[in-house]
Amino acid sequence: MAVNMPQQRLFPLRQARARRRALMHYLKLDSSRYLLGVVVLLCLMSMIALGQTGVVATKGYAIVELETQKVELQRERTHLHMRHAEAQSLERVRHRAEEIGLRPVAAGQARHMAVNALPSAADQMQAAALESATEPQN
Repeated sequence: MAVNMPQQRLFPLRQARARRRALMHYLKLDSSRYLLGVVVLLCLMSMIALGQTGVVATKGYAIVELETQKVELQRERTHLHMRHAEAQSLERVRHRAEEIGLRPVAAGQARHMAVNALPSAADQMQAAALESATEPQN
């Protein structure tokens, strides 16, 4: 008994091979298709170049802006250093002291005192223990 099956199902590899050959025939390039391919490739390359140029230009503007900000900050830093040095000058300190009512110490007003070293916490605890031990208890 013979079954008549369509030829499509019997030979799928032959059909795939035939489709591949038809595709190659479709993609066969002649001179106008080569020219079109070259034009498309050049357009893509020029778009990439323009994109990169735009990115580089944007980064260049950002660098210039940051350098300007750096110069401004350096000027401000120099100005603050000058103000700090000016505030610490002896003449400025003397003038400010006179403004708030202080006056220089006269030669006879200065007194010097010798201060012995303070006892440590352990020494104070020992002294307190000795005092409590020597006190008479009632």
